[in-house]
Amino acid sequence: MSSNEQLRVLLVEDDEDDFILTQTLFSEMQGRRCEVEWLKNFTSGLDAMSRNQHDVCLVDYRLGAENGITLLRLAIERGCKAPIILLTGQGEHEIDLEAMKAGAADYLVKGRLDAGLLERSIRYAIERRRATDRAASEQARLAAFGEDVGLALSRRDSLDAILGRCATAMVHYLHAALARIWIYDPEEKVLKLQANAGLSEDSGLNSRQPRITLDSSLIAEGKPILINRAAGDPRVPDQEFIKREGIVAYAGYPLMLEDRPVGMMSICAKNPLTEAILQEMASVANGIALCIERKRSAEALDASEVKYRSVVENIKEVIFQTDQSGRWTFLNPAWTEITGFKVKETLGSHFADFIHPDDRERHRDLIQEVLGLRKSFCRDETRYLASDGTFRWMEVYAQPILGNHDTVFGITGTLSDITERKRAEAEIQKLAAFPRFSPNPVMELAADGTLTYLNNAAHEMAGLLCAERPEAILPPNAAAFAQECLHQGQSKQSQEIQMNGRMLSWSFFPIIASQVVHCYGVDITERLSLEAQLRHSQKLESIGQLAAGVAHDFNNILTVITGHTDRLLDRCQDDATMADPLSQVAAASKRAAGLTKQLLMFSRKQRMQAKVIDLNGVIANMTKMLQRLLGDDIHLESDISTSLPCIEADNGMIEQIIMNLSVNARDAMPKGGQLVITTSSVEIAPAYVQQHPEARTGRFVSLKVTDTGSGMTKDTLNRIFEPFFTTKEVGKGTGLGLATVYGIVKQHQGWVDVESEVGKGTTFHVFIPATDKASETSFVKAAPKPAPKGGHETILLVEDEPVLRELACMILKDYKYEVIEAGSGVEALKIFEQLGGKVDLLLTDMVMPEGMTGRELAEQLRARKPGLKVIYTSGYSADVMGGEVNLGNVRFLQKPYPPSIMARELAWCVQTQAAA
Repeated sequence: MSSNEQLRVLLVEDDEDDFILTQTLFSEMQGRRCEVEWLKNFTSGLDAMSRNQHDVCLVDYRLGAENGITLLRLAIERGCKAPIILLTGQGEHEIDLEAMKAGAADYLVKGRLDAGLLERSIRYAIERRRATDRAASEQARLAAFGEDVGLALSRRDSLDAILGRCATAMVHYLHAALARIWIYDPEEKVLKLQANAGLSEDSGLNSRQPRITLDSSLIAEGKPILINRAAGDPRVPDQEFIKREGIVAYAGYPLMLEDRPVGMMSICAKNPLTEAILQEMASVANGIALCIERKRSAEALDASEVKYRSVVENIKEVIFQTDQSGRWTFLNPAWTEITGFKVKETLGSHFADFIHPDDRERHRDLIQEVLGLRKSFCRDETRYLASDGTFRWMEVYAQPILGNHDTVFGITGTLSDITERKRAEAEIQKLAAFPRFSPNPVMELAADGTLTYLNNAAHEMAGLLCAERPEAILPPNAAAFAQECLHQGQSKQSQEIQMNGRMLSWSFFPIIASQVVHCYGVDITERLSLEAQLRHSQKLESIGQLAAGVAHDFNNILTVITGHTDRLLDRCQDDATMADPLSQVAAASKRAAGLTKQLLMFSRKQRMQAKVIDLNGVIANMTKMLQRLLGDDIHLESDISTSLPCIEADNGMIEQIIMNLSVNARDAMPKGGQLVITTSSVEIAPAYVQQHPEARTGRFVSLKVTDTGSGMTKDTLNRIFEPFFTTKEVGKGTGLGLATVYGIVKQHQGWVDVESEVGKGTTFHVFIPATDKASETSFVKAAPKPAPKGGHETILLVEDEPVLRELACMILKDYKYEVIEAGSGVEALKIFEQLGGKVDLLLTDMVMPEGMTGRELAEQLRARKPGLKVIYTSGYSADVMGGEVNLGNVRFLQKPYPPSIMARELAWCVQTQAAA
């Protein structure tokens, strides 16, 4: 192929970028001019290739739904004569084999392609095609000439035999003229006389084999030589031989192979030679060159077959063939390596026997379509059985084995083990699902801060927050964060941004290998709200514990004050100068006791007398009193639900809730206003609980108290349930009203929500669990009778506070009881043993030192003396006992207690003991 020859090239390529790159390589080819025609699709490429208007065709492997190998086969079937070179983006060995088997002249990988490689591939492809065409033409001529000259063209003959027979044929044809074949050695630049194979003794040729140094120009010119009377002509080799034999004529014809000289055919005659001799020599020379080409092709084919066998035996993919029925006829050793089954044992079995049952029918249908030529090939991913009982994922490529007239002999193709790839794909899909289906925003930023990915949650979040673009929901300095993370290789977390009343927290994680940063966002608005509510609830719990402790200690002090004051009042009723001051002390003590009672309610340490009540009835009974309490300038309204369920509650505590909320509303409306009390039945859903940590799911009765007062600020709302917190002037409020409401509601297993806005009023929502039980009928207790005095019964008094113990001892003795004192439970046990159990009643404090509570003391004494009467006393309520009181032989006396109440409890126990 001449370097100045202009080539007509057809490029079938569906990617414009790849076409531009290939066209650039054509322009860089040294000394080669190419006219490139570019077609974009399979159909137009097939039509152009079938018209045979190009010197070479370059075909891309991937052409939309079709591929280049299919195009190659169809083009050859339609008579395409130009060599076809397959181009592919990846160097896959199975595609290479498939392309060569289909008739491709070469197989080039785009990523490894340069101008030199492209030029060589095209040149070799065209030269091989032209040599093939020339050989076919010369073979036809030599076939006719061979009968006269005896020329043999079998590729199995050695070069020596071929050349020898050619020489013999020439001698016979030229009537015993002297003919010799000289082979050119390009390294030594000499002509070597070919062995005298096939020549008889009567041919007139001397058996001497000369070694002749020849002017290389004689060969390089590639032109025939005809000389009559050749003796002494410098262009004729072996002048000595010519002179000795009496040669008068010489004809030489170069043997050319692919534009390169490989030898010289010479005829030395004793008679003049004509131009016709050169013409005959040309035919023979072309035949000899064709024989040499065929010999080389045969050797190359043999080497190729060895290489092909080596590839087939060592390739990692399974190469298979089946007959028309689907039974294996060929498998390479990769079958054993992948599946564990022996090739010899597998041959003859049906391919479907190795397919997973779930894939078998579908895969068999695909193969039947190929066998029926409804498809030229098929690709499939299916599971193949392995010898250990597991299944391996295989990528199957199959095409029909065709004979004459499209007769189908079976299927051939490859099996590639893609088990690990499928596992990796499954892992990738599983990992990819996390950001894709995450309910929280996920974004990816490039190194320069450009947004390269965002999930649906990020889209939705941007829409909800009315952001102009998705990036707007990131922190303003997100690009700087991305660059810093990639530079330092460290993540950044908890970067917060507030938008339209929502708080978003972002974390940035660098992916160094990809030079991107993954951003994960969380809407923490609800979490922050819940944390604030939880902290508030925990604060109230802590304050409640403190309030309970204060109330306990204060009750101990008040017990002493109240007890001594009542005793003194009993002794000086006739002395006004003493009675009046003592009465004021007693009244102050009662007010102080009321405050401690409210503290205990807040801390949920107050004894609750629960029963089934109707909240609507409680409100109805309080309406007149509430109206008088609110005054004429506040309008009271009620919105009562007619189908309100009952609640299990302490009637008095519920009244106190309504009273305290009404008083609080009245104080918020100094110039008058409106107070609305509403009841309803509500079903609390999980969504509500997520927003209110104190709430619970289920059916509840709602008490709503709404006023049109001054309202409260956010800071005030956060503290309204704290004991002693008040916004009123000094002397106008204790700060225990709402704290008491909070404690009572919590003690009833409910909660309180508050809504308030400055200048627009406040609404309290109280939720108490509903019950299906019917309301109990209330009754009025009879007024207690004066307590009788004792009859010298023995009382074991246990109290760790000396002052309280001394007061209790005085009161008991005032009522004619025998008293034995103990400062702790341990001491009381010793005294009980010393007395031999002769104790009529145990009066004990509940909380005492030395590791023994009043309850534990009572249990040990009653184990020794069953039926022993017990009275517990405490500054806390009875609930701290963890059990029932005022039942059977157990009573409870809460501090501070007047002496008369103590005497009444003692008398009841003594009377019960006597009756028993």
